[in-house]
Amino acid sequence: MSEIITTTAGNVDIFDAETQDRVRAILEAGTADNTRRAYQGDLRYFWGWARVALGLTEAYPVPLAVLVRFVTDHLEGLPEHVDAALVAEGTKARLGTHSLATVARRLAALSVAHESQCVDNTVHMPQIRALLTAARRARARQGQGPRKKQAATLDILEAMLATCGDDIRGVRDQALLLFAFASGGRRRSEVASAMVENLTVVPGGYLYRIPWSKTDQEGIGREVPVLGRAARSLEAWLQAACIDVGPIFRAISAAGDIEGRLSAKGINRVVKRLAAKAGFDPVSFGAHSLRSGFVTEAGRRGMPRNEAMAMTGHRSGAIFDTYFQSGELINSQVAMIAGK
Repeated sequence: MSEIITTTAGNVDIFDAETQDRVRAILEAGTADNTRRAYQGDLRYFWGWARVALGLTEAYPVPLAVLVRFVTDHLEGLPEHVDAALVAEGTKARLGTHSLATVARRLAALSVAHESQCVDNTVHMPQIRALLTAARRARARQGQGPRKKQAATLDILEAMLATCGDDIRGVRDQALLLFAFASGGRRRSEVASAMVENLTVVPGGYLYRIPWSKTDQEGIGREVPVLGRAARSLEAWLQAACIDVGPIFRAISAAGDIEGRLSAKGINRVVKRLAAKAGFDPVSFGAHSLRSGFVTEAGRRGMPRNEAMAMTGHRSGAIFDTYFQSGELINSQVAMIAGK
């Protein structure tokens, strides 16, 4: 059965079932596994809410009124009986509202679902954008803006490294922290997907080829150095774990056995665990702390901005500068204008 879509130009396009299936296949193949799983979870939640709150079954496009109801319900509060029902059936983890970030993420998943169905994407309608923008501004005025993880600058990193023992887990954790930090503050997805085959031995350490990243969706790839202390720790881990092919960072069982690839979530747990062992609040730290810590430390030490950006791979100078400038200002003479 064909789906008929009226375009903004007033023309009529017909997408048959085979074309829709092909579109879905292309979109799925171009989406990272972690992202795909997150989207699937968000879609299950949305349609679980739609069923309980409005008696709807999954169908696209989702009417604008339903999207507005979803946003307002989850930012301002669900009806008590709906909230209780969603928690009771396990669709929702706990009673209460969603964060704005969670609402936006669920809408992003819904947007992708519309695209895969080859139908008008109601998520992109100006009413939804205006509603989210107003909610974001209101929360900023109330001091409820996005909470960033604390930057793991070199002093914090050293404290975390000091908690790593001499056993196989300690050797891995030390190599992981130094690899992620010293190679430019790698994202946890990049650390999780790091492969031995992408390492090249060079004087003083390695070059690591990043074949794909969040800002390189087409897989052009680039190389970053892993030198000095970070390279020595990485070599010690590879030798201790007898790894010469495949994923660099592996899970370790309670008995100390080397297992399969360490997931992105596993990397986040390692950082939180080591932060807690070092006496920091683990809630304030995560894998991204190593990335923001690298940038902040580079700014603190007065290193060239372009060189630091070349290491991190940031495409947006605005995002990079939120961390780099905070590091620069620590040593700024202007900061001492009131005297020492």
